[in-house]
Amino acid sequence: MAAVCPDLSRGAARRLIAAGWVLLNGARCRVAGRLVRGGDRVRLEEPADDVAAAALPILFEDESLVAVDKPAGMPSAPTREGAAGTALDVLREQLRRRHGRSVPLWLVHRLDAGTSGVLVFARTRSAAAKLSDLFRRRRVSKVYAAVVSGEMAGSGRIDLPIEARSGRAKIAPAGRPAATVWEVVGRQPGRTVVELRPLTGRMHQLRLHLSAVGHPVCGDRSYGGPTAPRLMLHARSLELSHPKRGAALRIDSPLPPGFAPVPPGAPKR
Repeated sequence: MAAVCPDLSRGAARRLIAAGWVLLNGARCRVAGRLVRGGDRVRLEEPADDVAAAALPILFEDESLVAVDKPAGMPSAPTREGAAGTALDVLREQLRRRHGRSVPLWLVHRLDAGTSGVLVFARTRSAAAKLSDLFRRRRVSKVYAAVVSGEMAGSGRIDLPIEARSGRAKIAPAGRPAATVWEVVGRQPGRTVVELRPLTGRMHQLRLHLSAVGHPVCGDRSYGGPTAPRLMLHARSLELSHPKRGAALRIDSPLPPGFAPVPPGAPKR
């Protein structure tokens, strides 16, 4: 690509390819060494200004890992559709600008695009392997906040199996076991603010479980949630063992606007 665009350095071309801004025959190409044959169509998209200049809030960073506060609406990493401007893309560019060189990153877990909050990346292969193992063995404590439809009371646990195929998920008797612990922490007019602790990590688990008990997450169009400015689901904290030192590490993200309970007697809008 650098040969076709003489004003573009090879390093810049590699970064654009890795970030998903280059399309080969209409599909995003993220492999710099992909062979191009006669008749192939190569198109370079122009990165949106807000993506090129974006900076994710960093919640924790050291030599082993970096945790960011992902905004709602941003994919964690490239999807089947090949989305560009993902959290992985933005953080890579953010660190490259800071250090003046490419910085390796490994995504060790994901959040749905609509979900905001704590997202962790490894900075070394060793840390990536250890962190991925912690997530796989369910050695990571996760806490979410959600605003759900209707009035829930007290606390409880949802045990409903989930079946996931081809990017879709549903409650199904033949699915894999899935468990979610929930507790009411506040109220809004016609809605409830709940704290969620997933004990398993199935696709769309929290959204499916809440919808199944009649209290879908507000803004969740896929599972029957009422209208809201965004998907009202936020990854509030993660607690895990540091991949290098072994000490307990807790990473917290502040609640976004709209998640706080409405004080009694406050005017309804």
